[in-house]
Amino acid sequence: MTLTRHHHLSDSQLVGEYLAGEAAAFAEIVARHGARLLRVARRYGRNEHDAHDILQEALLRASQNLHTFRRECTLGTWLYRLVANSGYDFAHHRRLREVPALDDDRTPRDADVRLAYEPLSAIDTHLVLRAALDRVHPDQAAALVLIDAAGYSVARAAEMAGVRPGTIKSRRARAKATLRKLMVE
Repeated sequence: MTLTRHHHLSDSQLVGEYLAGEAAAFAEIVARHGARLLRVARRYGRNEHDAHDILQEALLRASQNLHTFRRECTLGTWLYRLVANSGYDFAHHRRLREVPALDDDRTPRDADVRLAYEPLSAIDTHLVLRAALDRVHPDQAAALVLIDAAGYSVARAAEMAGVRPGTIKSRRARAKATLRKLMVE
């Protein structure tokens, strides 16, 4: 079977083909969903390399566990959850590795870009925003990322998160409020 033929198959059919031993079907799944999944992975990494590592880990899990996909949700939703879980694991382990000692002389005292004398550049603003987003509750941050960064509709984001649209809206609003507060600190 060629990749061209896989292009016309539904996600459900691709899953069936992959489980039947057709590796090219998984390549089509990645081609179909990869760009959106990478946007989600970027939320959890500090740079493009981290995002690709997160996505690679999630896709490895997907390839190993596709037989557990129960089709109660869409394949995109299932893959999103794998990326979110991989991203959460990555971010959690990163935080554990990067806890600086308070008396560590190697930690520069002026490392906080929010305290810079000059106005923030676009890069500095991005770094401050990412640091602030790391302090937002994961469910709220996920709602914000799904809608504002990944471009999903409220209904689709709610489906992916397994909650009602009203819940996803309130989580997004809380995330925005928290970010506003953190950005002025």
